[in-house]
Amino acid sequence: MSLKRIVGWTALALLSVALAVPAHAQGERGKAEMKAGPGAITVDYGRPSLKGRDMLGQLQEGSFWRMGRNEATVLTTPVDLAFGTTRLAKGAYSLWLKRTGENFQLVFNSQTGQWGTQHDPAKDVASVAMAKSPLAAPVETFTMGLVPAAKGGTLELSWGSAKLGAPFEIAR
Repeated sequence: MSLKRIVGWTALALLSVALAVPAHAQGERGKAEMKAGPGAITVDYGRPSLKGRDMLGQLQEGSFWRMGRNEATVLTTPVDLAFGTTRLAKGAYSLWLKRTGENFQLVFNSQTGQWGTQHDPAKDVASVAMAKSPLAAPVETFTMGLVPAAKGGTLELSWGSAKLGAPFEIAR
């Protein structure tokens, strides 16, 4: 093989790696954002893929899931939020999903920055029901969103064949 061909193949390989690394890194963490008051409500979360599994179905009764992968999912809000009658003060919270029978609860925990398997129930500050609905098409990679509404929005997660949502209002 000529030196010119070796250099060409090497350059092509390096370019392929350079293009693949940022795409792979973007897929690992996700961020949902919605303008609210003086800033934005944000959710920072890991983005695992199903790879043929039913992860929400595998969540055991009474168990907590970090709603993502690696580091715990974190919701940050510059304003107080009201999930029905449950009020959440502005600040940062790790988010957890708890299965109760066929239903799911969104749990807010005052501890942030921990690995996603380190849930301390003593630091849970609130819990709200999440409504479950089927998706028209399955979602392979875990996705969270903040969908704006007239007086607030809905925190949603989509994965597999299910969408879970918890509506909220910006507290006055």
